[in-house]
Order: sequence, then C-alpha cells, then structure tokens
Amino acid sequence: MSEFRFLKISVVAAALGSALALADAADITTAALYRAAPLIPFYNWTGFYIGGHLGAGWTGGGSASGFLGGGQAGFNYQVAQWVLGIEGQVSGASIKDTVSVNVGVPGFAFGLVSAEARINWISTLAARAGWTFDRWLVYGKVGGAWAHVKVDAVASINPFPGGVIFPGGVIAGVSSERTVSGWMLGVGAEYALWTNWTAKVEYNMMDFGDDFVTDKNLHVIKAGLNYRL
Repeated sequence: MSEFRFLKISVVAAALGSALALADAADITTAALYRAAPLIPFYNWTGFYIGGHLGAGWTGGGSASGFLGGGQAGFNYQVAQWVLGIEGQVSGASIKDTVSVNVGVPGFAFGLVSAEARINWISTLAARAGWTFDRWLVYGKVGGAWAHVKVDAVASINPFPGGVIFPGGVIAGVSSERTVSGWMLGVGAEYALWTNWTAKVEYNMMDFGDDFVTDKNLHVIKAGLNYRL
C-alpha cells in the first residue's frame, strides 16, 4: 500500500513539474515573439542625396511674388552631432511684377506704358552646416545665388481728335533679359522619415545688389523631400 502511495505521489510531482516547465517555456516564447524593436538613437546623415521642392518667392518690397519648384542635390558628412555639407538647387519660377503708367502730351496725344518683369529660374550653390538630434537636423546655409530675369514693355500712344502727329496711333514694344548674381543665406529643418527619405522646410534670402530689376532682395520659402543614395 505504501508503495502505491509513493508511486502516486511521484506521478503527481512529475505532472506538476512538467506543467511548470511548459508554463516557463510559454512565457519565454511569448516574450521572444513580442519583444519590442530596439530604438535607433540617431539618424546617420552622411552620404549623397537628391530631391525636389515646391515653394513661393517675393521681393523685399512685396511688389513681385509667385511660385517656384525644382530639384536639389548635395552631400552631407556627419561628425558626432555636427553635419557639414554642400548643396546645389535649381528652380523654375513664376515670380513677376507688372506696372502700368499713363502718359500723354497735352493737346497732342495720350497713351499707356505697361511693363512686366518676371524671374524665370533661380539657382543657388551653398555650404550647409547643422546640428542633429534624434531624427532632426537644424541647419544654416550660405553661398551664391543666380536668377534669370526678363522684362517686357509695351507703349500704346493715340492722338487726340484732330491730332496730326500720330494720326493712326503707335504701339511699340521692347524686351530685355539677363542673368543676375548675388549671395544667399538660408535656415531650415529636416526630419528623417524612413531609412533613406527625409522631409525639409527651408527659408532663403537672396541679395542681388543694384543688379536686380525691382528690388535687390528676394525671399523664398519652400518644402521638399530628399532621398539619400
């Protein structure tokens, strides 16, 4: 009888031990399956990149304004939390200013002179330096700027009734275009979305001195995406 009791106790103990072992194994398996992914302490900004942007621009006096869009390419090199690099960008633009003036010669003729100045494209080449934390990069830029400007002017002159100087009226037009150069400053912030994609917002101020048509300063704000190669 005692042997039967001993055998029964042994079987119960073995069953309890097996159950505890299975529970521990289940806990280990569950922990392994639901273990959180390790956090990435910072994003590595080193490398070449290309991207695109959209934005708006206006002159210092606010007389000319419009939209722009284009692409950029550059290179970053990260040292600890500092990021140094160089970036070039080209934008097609529709920034323009229109002016109309009434003219006349008392007793002879009257007319209207209208002119439109527009920026067709903008380009910059700048050094970039910034500070990174988590997945953010805050940076500043300084470099050169170029813009292509075209001016169209039209004069329409008509005689007063009975006038003899311009009996049929006169319409004349003139067009001029040139590329102006200057310097630029910029500030911006960029965020790493995924492994190779980043998004940015940037402000640029370009100074073309006395070589500009309407105002020597041009302001640009733009948003864009970059892909790190």
